[in-house]
Amino acid sequence: MLAVDIAEFTRADRDDEIQLYLRTCLYGLLRDALGGSGMSWDQGQHEDRGDGALVIFPPDLAAQPIIDVFPEQLRCLIRRHNRFSCEQGRMQLRVAVNVGPVYRDEHGFAGEDVTYLCRMLDAQPLRRVLSESGTELAFIVSDYVYDKLILRRHSLADTRSFRRVKTQVKRTPVHAWIYLPDRPVAVAGSGPSATGRPNQ
Repeated sequence: MLAVDIAEFTRADRDDEIQLYLRTCLYGLLRDALGGSGMSWDQGQHEDRGDGALVIFPPDLAAQPIIDVFPEQLRCLIRRHNRFSCEQGRMQLRVAVNVGPVYRDEHGFAGEDVTYLCRMLDAQPLRRVLSESGTELAFIVSDYVYDKLILRRHSLADTRSFRRVKTQVKRTPVHAWIYLPDRPVAVAGSGPSATGRPNQ
């Protein structure tokens, strides 16, 4: 499952027209980035989140491209978008990735793992890293994704670029890993060991 949020979507210089433009561009970027990663947009189910989106893929679809290919695809597309947009129309994105059971009723997606995904997306360390780095994109992945898709599957993503974070969002403890696709990321108090895991 994938959750995406446009940073500072409601800032003062973004009126309704700019916000609608950003939403249209976001969906185009996601569709193109997933397609470039070998994952069709139509393979997933989607839920609009106003300033972002939630995408749920079926369990029989390989999740590895979300880690190995998708981040760089999306970052490059955002960079191209920003090059041709006015200041208000440029964007930075926060992206959260998790794996787990998902439930759906007439109102949308639900379940503990969906809630955890959204808590990761809202985590203050992720917001801070994106703001301070000035880069186009910041990823956060759950411990499960890090262990199963990055360490054990020998992901193309460099483990040295991930930093462990421990925080709390709305009473939910969040233990996750932050990743900037184009550079290492430093998170206060979470320096890594040589294996990419945090120092104990």
